[in-house]
Amino acid sequence: MTDDLPHPALLNTWKHHAGWIRGRIASAASVDREGVEALPAEMAVVGARLMDLYTGSFTPVAIAEFVFADLKSRELFEFDPLAKWLTEQGEYAMTEFPDGSKWTIRLGPADGRYLHLHPGRWVPHTMRVQANTLKSAVMTHAHALLTGRDPTELEVVNEARKLYLGLLPVRELTGDGGLGAVIAALE
Repeated sequence: MTDDLPHPALLNTWKHHAGWIRGRIASAASVDREGVEALPAEMAVVGARLMDLYTGSFTPVAIAEFVFADLKSRELFEFDPLAKWLTEQGEYAMTEFPDGSKWTIRLGPADGRYLHLHPGRWVPHTMRVQANTLKSAVMTHAHALLTGRDPTELEVVNEARKLYLGLLPVRELTGDGGLGAVIAALE
């Protein structure tokens, strides 16, 4: 998650933002092997379930600022009016961005980052991803950067899965939300 995300936004960038993940991979690989070896522990926040990954060009900060402006224009930015409105909406609401993506707004804790944001399902610039698929794609890119190899090579993928995640090898790189597609989304 980004430390520079403006308050009161909450956005799990490990689960929901491909651009942020690309930057984190590059940063880890620039430290060398120790930086890459630290990534699996950081990715604990990804969990083990299905998630939506935003692949568009808005940064996490720009996403938060866009939602803030939208809510402020409707006098829904403060916790109490937002909580009342979201309750009336069925506990969440969607907002559409200029790139066609849609973002879900949920309520977080009143005493902290109460504006919980995540990408919508089945909308432009978003893909559904399994947790181990995302972790595998991240570690494949990091391993490829360390070794100077191509992250789309099956051998590199399986080395990364085994070395960093203790996962079994895969037979192929599948598309449409599969490992091949997620590796491509993180390029």
